[in-house]
Amino acid sequence: MSIYEELGVKRVINAAFALTRLGGSTLSRKIVESMIDANKTWVWLWDLEEKAGKIIAELTGAEAAHVTAGCFASLVLSAAACMAGKDPDKMKKLPNTIGMKNEIITQRCLRDFMYDRSMTVAGGKLIEVGDERWSCRPEQIMAAINEKTAAIHHDVYAFQSLPNNENLVSLEEVIAIGNKHNIPIIVDAAGQTYPTDDLKKFVAMGADLVCYASKYFLGPNSAGIVIGRKDLVEAVALHNFIGQEGAHIPQQPGFYRSIGRGYNLDRQEIVAVVIALKSWLQMDHMKERIQPALKRRRYILDVLQAASNVEIKRFPMIGDIWYHIIGLQIFLENKNPAEVVKALMEGDPSIWVLRHDQNTILVNTLFLADGEEKILAKRLKSVLSSTNQK
Repeated sequence: MSIYEELGVKRVINAAFALTRLGGSTLSRKIVESMIDANKTWVWLWDLEEKAGKIIAELTGAEAAHVTAGCFASLVLSAAACMAGKDPDKMKKLPNTIGMKNEIITQRCLRDFMYDRSMTVAGGKLIEVGDERWSCRPEQIMAAINEKTAAIHHDVYAFQSLPNNENLVSLEEVIAIGNKHNIPIIVDAAGQTYPTDDLKKFVAMGADLVCYASKYFLGPNSAGIVIGRKDLVEAVALHNFIGQEGAHIPQQPGFYRSIGRGYNLDRQEIVAVVIALKSWLQMDHMKERIQPALKRRRYILDVLQAASNVEIKRFPMIGDIWYHIIGLQIFLENKNPAEVVKALMEGDPSIWVLRHDQNTILVNTLFLADGEEKILAKRLKSVLSSTNQK
């Protein structure tokens, strides 16, 4: 009996994405073994964080790095570092930022109203710039800069996903503006881990703080990293949970009273992030991830094409690897996509796919375990032949 059967929890076949609500990632045996080893003894977490940060910084070409409780936490702590720095008196006041630099500029059309809200947790005030035409110009960002400006925020994925981003201010331009006005740039690069050069790209461009989610390099769902400028990353560390505990002053717990006290990490998670990042950068991604995903996609496509009259296309197109998705785009002209998704989820094991739009679903094969493509193909074939029409 599996642990999930013992707990009465239904297993999920993930044909969707690296979804946080599904656990984000599956850890390799090497990572799990490192966590088991880390669990055997105690360590001073400040020491562990410092050593882990040095390794991550070296791997990413950054001046410094710090392990956090996820990309959202990284953004919270980055905002705190830009507003209060290492000043204990200011740190104790957060999220009350009266009298501090607390404005964080962001392009209106890059707002997602979920993740960028992270910076308001620390007391930041988001200043949206741009116009109703979903565009933004450099001079609009510069016009918003004043004595209260603490940072400029840039969401890489939001920028890349917009079809007309030539009407927006690129990260290169944002960094140039920040440098000119001595304002730090906070980059949300949560999933920008493949190609692996993206783990070095943004700090090399001059971004001050770059935030990633660990799940996107097959590390723990509960962790993330922030890399960048040494003085700001050091401030991030003091604002994190271990800063509240006295950080490098173990005799004075609570000295900093950091706002990140709730973003606890186990020593096992910190170790796992380092091992995962090393493995990700050393991995032959084509051999270990992409080719198996393409093979699973081929199997599902063959089964469905032989049995269904729905229109199916490879997604993304051949030769294109798009943001952690390799799979099939299934057009459901005579089916209700919501009913298809629901039917797949209600089975046992539950199968999760992505509803792409009103007419299509996406079946992502990148996160399937060996053999799961057979279960998925059989169920999908059955569901497509029995679900209600629109």
